[in-house]
Amino acid sequence: MARWKVWLLPALAAVAQLAYWPGLDFSVRAVTGIAVVAAVTAGLCLRRSRPVVGAAIVTGGLALGTWALPQQEYFVPGDALLLISLMESVALFNVALRCSRRTTVLVVLGMLAVQVVLLIGDEPLDLLVAPALYAVVTALGRVRRRWHEDRSAAAHRLAEAEAARRDAAAAEQRRLARELHDVTAHHLTSIVVNATAAQFVGKPELAAEALAFAARTGRETLVALHQLVSVLPAPPETTTLADLADDFRQLGQVVRLSETGSPPPAQAEALHGIAREALTNTLRYAPGATVALSQTYDETGATLVVADDGPGVASAAAKGLGGGRGLSGMRDRAAAFGGTVMAGPREPGGWEVRASLPAGAAPARLRVWLRSQVVLDAGLLLLALVLPLTGVALMVEEDGVAPTAATLTLLAVVAHAAPLLWRRQRPWTALIAVALTGWLAPLLVATSVLPPAEAWIFLFSTGADLAAVYAVAAYGKKPALTWIGLVGALFSAALVLAGLLVTADDMGVDKVALFLFTAVFGWFGLALPYAASWIAGYATRRRRERRLAGEESAVAVVSAEAQLRARDERARVAAGLHATVLTAAARVPRAAEQNDLDGVIEAARESLAAMRGLLDGLRPAQEVSSSPSA
Repeated sequence: MARWKVWLLPALAAVAQLAYWPGLDFSVRAVTGIAVVAAVTAGLCLRRSRPVVGAAIVTGGLALGTWALPQQEYFVPGDALLLISLMESVALFNVALRCSRRTTVLVVLGMLAVQVVLLIGDEPLDLLVAPALYAVVTALGRVRRRWHEDRSAAAHRLAEAEAARRDAAAAEQRRLARELHDVTAHHLTSIVVNATAAQFVGKPELAAEALAFAARTGRETLVALHQLVSVLPAPPETTTLADLADDFRQLGQVVRLSETGSPPPAQAEALHGIAREALTNTLRYAPGATVALSQTYDETGATLVVADDGPGVASAAAKGLGGGRGLSGMRDRAAAFGGTVMAGPREPGGWEVRASLPAGAAPARLRVWLRSQVVLDAGLLLLALVLPLTGVALMVEEDGVAPTAATLTLLAVVAHAAPLLWRRQRPWTALIAVALTGWLAPLLVATSVLPPAEAWIFLFSTGADLAAVYAVAAYGKKPALTWIGLVGALFSAALVLAGLLVTADDMGVDKVALFLFTAVFGWFGLALPYAASWIAGYATRRRRERRLAGEESAVAVVSAEAQLRARDERARVAAGLHATVLTAAARVPRAAEQNDLDGVIEAARESLAAMRGLLDGLRPAQEVSSSPSA
């Protein structure tokens, strides 16, 4: 950012403050005031590079000026630093915009402490203005910070979509290679191992079981391969770890399962794939071994451990079946969730695979409650109550209104503004509540609870009505109908004003005529501010929707192009799969149905060889390895 933009605002504030002082001389107070303006200006120049230091200098300078020039006034008492004092809000806004939530809270508490010291002995209600003002300024800064973060996140999403578009074909190759390896490992390897074992034993009943297993698993293999390369991705795995353990028990493995907690569906699917690959490796390199399969999930994340006590040497039936992609596939699944996979020999003997997936960070309740929008609404509520509460205090002190009447009036004022806390989540409800509680004013006067001469206090509550109208236009459902809220609130406010005047009138004029005249006059008098509030809210909504639509459209276009590239790559791989692997895989169930155990083994091995050739064609040459999965 250009340097002149940093010091332009402080310079303008200093010039305006010096021009505001009439008849400057060289008295001690004038020199002190000029020194204060210079200090505040210097502090404000640091609002971007060192916002906390800048805010401290601004607050300290203004506190010194307030103490050194307590009685000087031009319009109201203590207004000598009227214009330059507005720069404290600018400094606080930059702290909220550029610093952490904790730092912002500490700065606000420090500013409030300074205000408490300066306002000792003044009216108690004066202490309400500073917290309300600080809350609103802070919330505005945090909202602006979130706006910048959202824009940065949108740009990051678009950059990720662009990267995904460029890498779509390669990413689809990696996905297909991983899934094809899983199919070969879990299905075809099981067929070879089971059929070879039955052939070696030579018992007819075992051969019959092996043939039935080959026919069933061969058909499942064909279905899985067809789903894998179809236009849509393969459906997610629906079996549980218990089902997976049962499948491997039927193949001769002793699997002991332990589960604690239930991870989210996406993590559960990834862990299932890792467990399947690890168990298949135990079938290759530790046939008949005892395998401990355990899965835990808690607030720290999910952990999967597959440990066996086998020798780690491939059986004769499993030799040459490894494709060299098992460990990399497991790591890819874990890395998608920010996790890790470690594999290696165990100390007592055997092999262990350990996968760890971290849990997503859950926001603290206090942090959720202190979100900028909530603080902004609370600050807005305090600002809406400052003038009415000041009026109630004056009513008690100067007019001698009874405590009961003052208390009921105070409750009515608070009830009228309180619905603003829900203006974002339920704007229509908030508007209706504000409109209905507005009728408490004429009710209190009509029932003689409040003297008619004090009815003016409710005019200060109009700010709540304007904020509610703005909220309906900005956040209400069905934007085309939010004008109904404007018209309804305007009519209600005009009628309340007329009712208040009629109940407070003691001149003996025609009540009906006075009511109608006041209602019409009030409607036209309030139409401009109410319409301005609605227009401002509706314009805010339109800007927000256009911005979000533009961001989402850009990401959607790039994502669609990435999907097209991935689909083209799937079609290319599908052509190779049909030409080689599926032809051999289709012979497995046919040979099983013809009771040809040798044909089953030959077809399954041929399909595995074709699969390895296809997998090697899907990865760079340096990744090609004939070593088995570890």
